[in-house]
Amino acid sequence: MSGTPWMCAQCGAVNDPAAGRCGTCSSLAPGRARARALWVLLTLMVVAGLAVGGVLLFTGRSKPDPAASGPFPAYTTPALPTTRTVVTTAGTLTPPVTPPTPTTSVTPAGKPCPGDAAHYLPGGQGTVLLAGQTVKSQVTICRTPDGRIFYDGQARGQTASGDTHIVLPAEASGDGFVAVNGDYTYKVGGGRLVVSAGSEVLSDEPLTTVG
Repeated sequence: MSGTPWMCAQCGAVNDPAAGRCGTCSSLAPGRARARALWVLLTLMVVAGLAVGGVLLFTGRSKPDPAASGPFPAYTTPALPTTRTVVTTAGTLTPPVTPPTPTTSVTPAGKPCPGDAAHYLPGGQGTVLLAGQTVKSQVTICRTPDGRIFYDGQARGQTASGDTHIVLPAEASGDGFVAVNGDYTYKVGGGRLVVSAGSEVLSDEPLTTVG
């Protein structure tokens, strides 16, 4: 457009290209105005680029480079003085020694077993644990010196014999005693004498304590 008349962009006046500017608004010629605008834009872009680069450079320097920081200074834990622990053992009293229980105990304090029953006991002596009678039988439970218990049963009013007398090992059971002779069981306790064979009760009599 150089060498030809041009129109001012602001006032619309036709100007001589030799003048280079509008007479009324001093606007640059179209070519120059475009070149100046491009120059200003380029300058702004350069300034913005430099600003962004400066920010990035500053941010990058704000973080220490691990490789450039070097190793941490060596720290040695000071050795602590050792402490000797002295354990003092207090004198302890020796507990009393319980003497072993003898295999054969003495006859327990109590009423001796009657002669009719004691005659059939091992050693011939013992202590009465229970003595009672029913209408038909006389029952004595004795304990021998070695701790064994025996059931002695005898028909009342009759001389002791194989048919009228029996002595059996027994054991404590609940509030009484139990003796077993084959299929027969003799239970003494609760004020009764119960004789049974298996599940069948042969006799169940009230027992009165005597002696």
